[in-house]
Amino acid sequence: MRMLQTLVIAAILVTSLFAQSNANKAQIAGNVYDPNQALVPNATVTIRNEGTGAMRVVTTNEAGYYQAPFVDPGRYTLEASASGFAKKTVAATVNVGTTANIDIVLTISETTETVEVTDTLINLAVPTLSTVVNQTAIRDLPINGRRFQDFAVLTPTVQVEPQRQQLSFVGQRGVNSNVMLDGADYTQPFFGGIRGGERSNFIITVPQSAVQEFQVVAAGYSAEYGRSTGGVLNAITKSGSNELHGDAFYQIRHKELGETNPLGQNALETLQQFGGGLGGPVFIPKFYDGRNRTFFFVAGESQFSKQPRLVQMPYFERRRARRPTPKLTISSAARNSPSSRPTTPTA
Repeated sequence: MRMLQTLVIAAILVTSLFAQSNANKAQIAGNVYDPNQALVPNATVTIRNEGTGAMRVVTTNEAGYYQAPFVDPGRYTLEASASGFAKKTVAATVNVGTTANIDIVLTISETTETVEVTDTLINLAVPTLSTVVNQTAIRDLPINGRRFQDFAVLTPTVQVEPQRQQLSFVGQRGVNSNVMLDGADYTQPFFGGIRGGERSNFIITVPQSAVQEFQVVAAGYSAEYGRSTGGVLNAITKSGSNELHGDAFYQIRHKELGETNPLGQNALETLQQFGGGLGGPVFIPKFYDGRNRTFFFVAGESQFSKQPRLVQMPYFERRRARRPTPKLTISSAARNSPSSRPTTPTA
């Protein structure tokens, strides 16, 4: 019985250590108006994720306000309806850690009106100094080493500190930053910075193909972002959807394509990187159809690097140091020989 209690307590402690916050979610909110800009109470707003088909239905309150917290970042379709009004459909993209304010204006007619919102909505409900790097930027922008965290230097107030090559927010040391992945802590426990420490400067720790987008919060963030006095790098990974999608890549940076050093040697490394990702619905023919219910996503990357190095051989260095220096000796017989005596010139 005591062993069972110990296991239960240990499980609770481990669960609390890896508990996720709501920082990897988003929120959709707004007001519903009639054509005269009067608020419409008790209107029904149906929110549907275009990728996974997940739906949520909310109702406006007496002030015509609706709110849908803790939604997954992605593209959504909102359909508003009320008695005596035509249905109104709005499409919008919601980013991680933000609140999308979507106001809907209903019309009194028999037709259904659709509004397409193509740009990312401004986060008005949570006024923080934050920037979102979306999936398009992560996929298309060039980067050396395929470390997604390097994209953070494209945002204001973020740079790489020279001491440990970790991210510095608003001039603070990298040890004061906080890195979150899918709402969980992904910070190096002792030195700070991204998990993996200084090794993350040379090798990927999270496949770039698995990162959907990330948010950089420099200052003024709320309590769910945790313990940091510096900035926050809040990343989320991709998930499967109703459509099968994936990508693969291979890139090589060969030393023969670079310039030689002043000695005519190829001193550059040869770097090869390859990998990819795949996601979609769990589908087993004649057994299980996971569309709109169950999804999967897998990703992996690898790299091989060959660098020229100066190799020292201590064994041979010690042997050469112990080797006696040859000395020239002249024996007494050779010293008294006629050839060794000085000759007197004759007239």
